[in-house]
Amino acid sequence: MKTFRFETSFGRILGMAHTAMFRHLAKQMKEKNLPVTPDQFRVLTYLWQNDGLQQSELALCTDRNRANVTRIIDILEREGVVLRKDDPNDRRVFRIFLTDLGRQLKDETAECAFRSIEDSLVDVSDEDRATTLSVLRKIIQNVG
Repeated sequence: MKTFRFETSFGRILGMAHTAMFRHLAKQMKEKNLPVTPDQFRVLTYLWQNDGLQQSELALCTDRNRANVTRIIDILEREGVVLRKDDPNDRRVFRIFLTDLGRQLKDETAECAFRSIEDSLVDVSDEDRATTLSVLRKIIQNVG
């Protein structure tokens, strides 16, 4: 049996890459004075596609627990990016809607995300990018 070395393991390197990309995106957004973090951006991407989703739907889409999504929405609401409205069919449920500011943030935050990804893939060939995406999809299929 092979000796497991955490510091050089596939999972560790993958986690470090994710963390580095996450921090780089946060830095890009901060430099642009955007009132959005990468976690909040993840939620917003789904609202930009389908405004008015339920909080529970956002939790499923973003692969986050409901408490985490509630906290993110609380912050976005406080920043004036989204607002909660009662669901007309179920008063126990809130739907989340973008404000004008939330809609205005789409292009600039998407540009930060694009730039962050491109920065992270400097000197990575198209072939290596395709192979990496293929491997990551297989990992998700195997254990997701």
